[in-house]
Amino acid sequence: MEKVFQSETPSLRWSLGRVVLCLFAALLLISCGDQDFADPNNPSIEGDAASVQALVTGMEAGIRAEFDIYLQCISIFSREAYYLETADPRYTQELLRGPIDDGGFLVTRPWRERYRVIRNGNVLLGKLPSFSLSAADQSAVQGWVNTVMALQYLQNITYTDSNGVILDVAGDTPGPVVSREQGLDFVSNLLDQGFGQLQAGGATFPFRLTSGFAEFDNPAGFAQVNRGLKARVEAYRGNWQGVLDALGTSFINLQGPMSSGIYYAYSQAPGDLLNPIFENQNAGTIRWLAHPSIEADAEAGDQRFESKVFKRANVISLDGLSSDLGITIAASNVAPFPIIRNEELVLLRAEANINLGNLDSAQSDINSLRSGYGLGEVTLTSANAIDQLLHERRYSLYCEGHRWIDLRRYNRLGTLPLDRSGDTVIPAMPIPSSETTQ
Repeated sequence: MEKVFQSETPSLRWSLGRVVLCLFAALLLISCGDQDFADPNNPSIEGDAASVQALVTGMEAGIRAEFDIYLQCISIFSREAYYLETADPRYTQELLRGPIDDGGFLVTRPWRERYRVIRNGNVLLGKLPSFSLSAADQSAVQGWVNTVMALQYLQNITYTDSNGVILDVAGDTPGPVVSREQGLDFVSNLLDQGFGQLQAGGATFPFRLTSGFAEFDNPAGFAQVNRGLKARVEAYRGNWQGVLDALGTSFINLQGPMSSGIYYAYSQAPGDLLNPIFENQNAGTIRWLAHPSIEADAEAGDQRFESKVFKRANVISLDGLSSDLGITIAASNVAPFPIIRNEELVLLRAEANINLGNLDSAQSDINSLRSGYGLGEVTLTSANAIDQLLHERRYSLYCEGHRWIDLRRYNRLGTLPLDRSGDTVIPAMPIPSSETTQ
């Protein structure tokens, strides 16, 4: 990967320093927030369990790295948002007009960080047999690690899409670029492997996780998260019965909180990360703004729009682009940010049923969601069902990283608005040039 697999460069030493810093900060976060042990200054994790804890904590800290760049880019591609950064014209030129610089940081940094987490996961799996853990505990670790690695692979697949992905990163030299389809097959199988391991993982994890995983911090609970991710992958593969099968053992719950799920966690602990998505909406200027179409296309009284978009008193303009709509999906600089949650699962079930011709079931799920946001019922037909589904996903999952992928899956990127002459829609990020010139 880009300098990740090279051994003696300043950039690698800098990157490894960041990993150590993130790991240390995350360990601080866990030890400061966990009061379950008798002496909070001497947590009861020793020996091999401490090694597992350190590696797991490093992975959990790492999944957040550069996610803000990934989210900014794909929200711009999908015309969910602008990023009006006066210091960097790439956000208003390159991302809206192309061509994309395959050696630029917008491509390389998110890509690199996902593989850094995968690399750490491979290290942990390789060391695991030497640790003095029970068979159930080893299986629990394997299941968690494989699920998290699958999520990292999937994020890079969604970034580069038809340009392919690299799967073999176990050695010093990365393997070949393979197709999107091969990548999704691999991720689907890795999730299945992780699911089986979690099922054999006993009652508890032999490590602690941050508050972002609090609802599902044991093997049985995290197995439900694994199945939710599996449903997402099967939707991307167009395997609609597979979506329903996976959801059957996930945490989907139409009567439960739509916010239920797992999250990236942030804190003000020394050395830890603050939520990079948050901006103070009372500031005179901000950078991340909603695209005007999100307001123009919203239904009157839709509480999803009202809770995620802030109508500012002033218009912010740059490079021929303007908006007065702040984005409030992160309520503070320590607010968690969703990885996968119940609302997405309900919409995945509706999507699968639409594609299988089960319109009544899909309509029931969609109308239940709409009712919770103060909206009236809709009637699905074969002619309008996908349009309605995409509308619901647009507002329910606004700026959570889905819109660009959704429109691409349904060949609808061409329906996105173009704000200026010369603008276009970017369908996929390129593979970093460092991967294609080795």
